[in-house]
Amino acid sequence: MLSNVLYVVRIVVLGLWVGAMAGFAFLFAPIAFAHIGPTAAFAATIAASVRAITAMGAVAGIIAGLLTVGIRFETLRRKITIVLCIAIAIAFGAIETQAIVPKMEATPLMTAAYDALHRQSSGVYSAVLIFALLALVLSVRSERAYMSR
Repeated sequence: MLSNVLYVVRIVVLGLWVGAMAGFAFLFAPIAFAHIGPTAAFAATIAASVRAITAMGAVAGIIAGLLTVGIRFETLRRKITIVLCIAIAIAFGAIETQAIVPKMEATPLMTAAYDALHRQSSGVYSAVLIFALLALVLSVRSERAYMSR
């Protein structure tokens, strides 16, 4: 019974993380750009949002990883894979907020240097999203294999 609760909470936590990231990337950022444009206020808002989502994701990832340890009906291999995906996502998030975002903040907008940093940022952000999503998919996929037992 406890494993079932941990399992459901893990899916919710991972889903919130993935949803926040996808909502930012596919809804908020494009809408903000369309309404504010490439301004200092836009860049500051985006940087603050990325930092907040990354911090929330790190907390969600740590919680999901801890919950994974307590789920008894999953194999050790699946647990390790899920926790590894979470750890990689958190690591890429740290790279994003500690290395790339500060450089973007110090670089003038609408320059080749800023565009290059934005491409790098988009790639790293995508990696965070992909690994968090993979952890979620692996978590949900385990339901068919284990919850019926």
